[in-house]
Amino acid sequence: MNPIRHCEEQVKRATRQSFKLIRLLRFARNDEMGFSILEVILASALLLILGSGAVIVVTQSLNSNRQGAEYTVANQFASEGIEAVKSIKNQAYGNLTAVNTSTRGLTRNASNVWAFKGDNTTDTLVHNSGDNFIRTVKVELVNRDATPPSGNIVASGGTLDPDTKKITSTVTWNFNSARAETLSLISYLSDWRKPTNNGDGVLAYGETTSVAQPKYRIFTDSSNSFSSQANVGSSYTDAVVGKTFKIKTSPKKQEAIAGYVNSSGVLRILCFDGTNWNSEWTVNVGGTGSNEQRFDLAYETSSGDALVVYSRNVISTNELGYRTKSGSSGCGAAGWSAETQYTTVRTGAVVNWIRLESSPIAASNNIGLAWTGTGGGVSAMIWTGSSFAVGEFSASEGGVDKIGATVDSPAFDIAFESLSGNFMLVWGMSTTATTACTVGSNCLVYQRYNFSTSSWSGLTPIPTVADSGTDLDLSANPNSNELVLGAIDDGPNATNAHHMSIAYWSGSAWTGLARVDTTTITPQAGNKLVSTGWLISGATTRSVVLYADTENPTCINGFVGTGSSFARQGGAGCWFSPTPATANPQRWLDIQMDPKNKDRLLLSLSDNNSRLYAKRLVMDSAGVFTWSNSDGSAALESGLGQSTAGPFAFGYWRN
Repeated sequence: MNPIRHCEEQVKRATRQSFKLIRLLRFARNDEMGFSILEVILASALLLILGSGAVIVVTQSLNSNRQGAEYTVANQFASEGIEAVKSIKNQAYGNLTAVNTSTRGLTRNASNVWAFKGDNTTDTLVHNSGDNFIRTVKVELVNRDATPPSGNIVASGGTLDPDTKKITSTVTWNFNSARAETLSLISYLSDWRKPTNNGDGVLAYGETTSVAQPKYRIFTDSSNSFSSQANVGSSYTDAVVGKTFKIKTSPKKQEAIAGYVNSSGVLRILCFDGTNWNSEWTVNVGGTGSNEQRFDLAYETSSGDALVVYSRNVISTNELGYRTKSGSSGCGAAGWSAETQYTTVRTGAVVNWIRLESSPIAASNNIGLAWTGTGGGVSAMIWTGSSFAVGEFSASEGGVDKIGATVDSPAFDIAFESLSGNFMLVWGMSTTATTACTVGSNCLVYQRYNFSTSSWSGLTPIPTVADSGTDLDLSANPNSNELVLGAIDDGPNATNAHHMSIAYWSGSAWTGLARVDTTTITPQAGNKLVSTGWLISGATTRSVVLYADTENPTCINGFVGTGSSFARQGGAGCWFSPTPATANPQRWLDIQMDPKNKDRLLLSLSDNNSRLYAKRLVMDSAGVFTWSNSDGSAALESGLGQSTAGPFAFGYWRN
């Protein structure tokens, strides 16, 4: 309704109410005479009161209408500021230079394209009401939290995100001389068109052709291909590069920690942010000329902190050393803690093989550690975010199966159950161990740490498995507490052959399958001839065990498991015949499961000719498998620094 008309109606209503009241008073005294002076005064007072209320209502209505109209104008003016900055960003993201302490105005250039005026300038809009609306725009840097919930924008602290800017468009005006009004709109703009070269995973390795620095390639899942080879560009230079490569990726950001040991027994740690590599630090771990693996690395899942544990190449005290890096720090030596030394309780020898594994629980910072000494004993404990709070287990460890005088092959492995977070250690036991292990029985054993009871289980054989394991690999189903184990024994056994065993953990018990293949390639020092993983597509889940076999030595051999039931793929022939065929024998097999696409995994392998290959396996929801040559039907590297002892490492980006 028109405010003036509304006011007239209010006055008329007030007048009618006043005279109605007077008539009631006259009726009460039964007086038919005309209005008295008192009655006129009373009526006038009532009329004044009611009329004033009507005027106030109308005035408030007018102010409210004006305020609403002005807020609409201010909102549109501020919105124009945001859209103008988007236009400036779309011209070139580099135009969004952040100046946190100043504001800017906006203008259109000669081509009618938006641009910034300059620092500490404003825009003015003169409204037909006579009010002046003043607009300013601020472009600010953005930091993101590196601790849970990771990636959130924070007002202070955190880590700079160079690809995001905060835009604030503010409009001020005077409603009247005593009342200033302000309206602000905020938007975050990102460089989403920025070309990236970090792909979906990274592969690092050494070669004999150009030995000064390690090499790397980027894997892109959409094209199922690797980029061309490049140098890591670090400050490290070595006469031989190619031993004990390991790489782990951060669960919180585009960052990978990698390490390798040179021919002098020096561990070199590097950091990769998806674009650039950085030389972090070095330490002498020993083992020159051996096939041992004297370090490992991992990230805490919740915090994104990194942990590197390594042998100090000493006996009796301070056998282990470790260093950490905060998840909030980027690459660079300054982000690492100083070395902390640890004296092992039960390993009275040089530590010569180390395994680390992160708990997959989102809220957990647990990392499992297991190691062996040159004497052959295995021990384990658990890092809980700031220390190894879960100490070494107390049961007798038994001797680890080995080929030479020391542990020189992956004869033990560790994993966390993905739902409970409980920790599993499995190893192949030597027939010379103090705990009973005879040829053909009780030679694959485990110990498990239960966080609910805060205790280690006793040493327990995996049932119905006949042989030990010189090469073994353990992996966890990312959606359940299931585990799968593949193990190849170096013999001799009852028939003096080399057999493979498979075992399945349901979350509460092991089911062992003895001698599923009796023609595997003979394990040798520094070989890893079996690798395991899981594939999940819709409601279909399968475990995968890949291994090297003498019947089909130049192709991919494997078993697929549904629960505790396993079937060899391809019958007596190859499961997959890669192009080109590998040399005989294969030397190092490694499965990495894609954390973002659980229906696929990547197999990397080296062969006896020091060549490096990569093959991808994808499963659909019907349980149908498809292999492909991720290496483009050609070796990714034809001259690895060596073919054994971890000559390469591949990791998917996890963040």
